[in-house]
Amino acid sequence: MTLAQPRDSTIAVVGDGFGSALVYTTAVYLGFRPEQLTVYGPNGNAVATYQQFAYNLGQTILRSESESHFLPADWPTFAQLDAWARRSPAPLLRSVRRRYNPGVAEILAEATTVQRLLGWDDNRLPVRIGWLQREQQPTPHFTLFDEKANFAGRARHVMLALGHGPLSFPPALATAREDPELADRVVQAYEPKAYAADGRYVVIGAGIASVNEWANALDAGAKVVSLLRSPTPDEQDLNTPRCFFESLGIDAYQGLPFDQRLEFLGQILKGTAPRRRGWEQKVREGRRQGRFEQLMGEIDEVRPGPAGLRVHVRSRHGPDPGWLDVTGVVAGTGFQKSGLTLPLLRRLVQFYGLPLQEGRLLLRSNCGVPGLDQPDSRLCMMGIHANPVIPNGDTIAGLKYVARRFVADCARAERIRYRPFASRLRLQLSLAASSARAMRQVRRAEQLA
Repeated sequence: MTLAQPRDSTIAVVGDGFGSALVYTTAVYLGFRPEQLTVYGPNGNAVATYQQFAYNLGQTILRSESESHFLPADWPTFAQLDAWARRSPAPLLRSVRRRYNPGVAEILAEATTVQRLLGWDDNRLPVRIGWLQREQQPTPHFTLFDEKANFAGRARHVMLALGHGPLSFPPALATAREDPELADRVVQAYEPKAYAADGRYVVIGAGIASVNEWANALDAGAKVVSLLRSPTPDEQDLNTPRCFFESLGIDAYQGLPFDQRLEFLGQILKGTAPRRRGWEQKVREGRRQGRFEQLMGEIDEVRPGPAGLRVHVRSRHGPDPGWLDVTGVVAGTGFQKSGLTLPLLRRLVQFYGLPLQEGRLLLRSNCGVPGLDQPDSRLCMMGIHANPVIPNGDTIAGLKYVARRFVADCARAERIRYRPFASRLRLQLSLAASSARAMRQVRRAEQLA
């Protein structure tokens, strides 16, 4: 049962996705009472948005590794939990070789179990927050309002877990989306879609979303034209180099000036995919059958065509491929990264004059919002909008890193009595056991390595 009325909280989380689940879980594990925490958002399940994206993408495994999961502590790792659930050592052997990836169904089963047992939904007010106001009297806090300017509660500390911005499209495709005659044939990888067996599709990009779509289209019997902007797309197991999943790498990254961090992000987050045997086999078979080809270039014009669309491709790496007749175009171009695409953040920037550079908020090294964050009343951001501080901020590992630091800061400010070690251990083992039982009920995901 969700909350029916606004209330005052020690910690508020604005957003109802992965980040909210990790902040809530960490806070309860550390010693905060559930009634001291309020989550704001309309979704009744913290995994709902990701689950829809994964379904649209046809994704069956995560790119993350064994350490990335939703239990409050890292042990047991997800591979250990999977081995326990399946009564099989295979996940442990894969994890040792860095070839284990959690299955989507399994990780969602764990996340749903943890949030249910800890009462995440019982402490959620089902409204979107449209504004928050910094107050100093009688003690420092924030007052929150929904999108209709109705009072939604007060909180001493606030985490902005706003998620990704809108889907991103190259300019020519964004224009085509506005034409009713073309719009249905131009989609983003994260949107719902279906491939016709006799169709021919352009898939833009070489990141993990695009590689998933190559496989989906080939499985459906369609032809794929992979359109790349770079002649040498990178292979990378994780979405950032592995060193940035460790504190030493994060500390070194934070030592760079902000503009150098943004430049570096543009290099490491430009679209990479892990090397996976299953995908390679499908692409090789597609090439052999004449159903897979790769071109270099970018679409600069879209028209109606005999197959559905006629697109013009221009290349900076040689002769232009020219006009192609295709059934549709799938853009694996991710999400808009500018904070100004999110209404709440845009309002805060405009009203409080928050510092912005290339659409990115200049967060402090602890992910605090400058000008509004105080040691005794924290305002932080997590997720993709914290990437300039935590390069893997939009991964489960990055979200957990930020959540732990934020909750620890809140605990120090509030001088709470920490949950005893024995109690934390019992809670962790209880959540792990329940998660293993839930994972046992879902079909095991095929590992692609």
